[in-house]
Amino acid sequence: MSGWNGVQRVVPSRMSRRPSVLGSVTAVVPVPFDRIRPLMTAQTAHVLLGLDRGAATTVSVDVDPTTDTLGLQGQFWYRGEYTFTAHPRGTEIAYRIKNVSGQPDVIIRLWQRRILRRQQHDLDALAAALPARLP
Repeated sequence: MSGWNGVQRVVPSRMSRRPSVLGSVTAVVPVPFDRIRPLMTAQTAHVLLGLDRGAATTVSVDVDPTTDTLGLQGQFWYRGEYTFTAHPRGTEIAYRIKNVSGQPDVIIRLWQRRILRRQQHDLDALAAALPARLP
């Protein structure tokens, strides 16, 4: 206790740190943003993300209308964020994968390297299929 004068040292938990971005990619879909924006609701986000309605039991989806971002969270470590913005050729989708586990990024990168390697491919597939899913 010498030197501390009875004060306890508080060490912040790793679980309290902010989620970190592990990867970020973009793609452009040839659909005007004004056709996409009305679907940015909790009820219709599955259409934009290409999710089966049954996925609602294993992942949670949230919507931030102020940033035109859909969040998809599942497993203990994963959060995907899809931000939609107007683009001269239609709509740009930015897809970020975040580590929300509190575990060191290096561990999650190693453990989930296949998902991270496929990030651009997966976003390109989502963008290619999106026009056919729109009402």
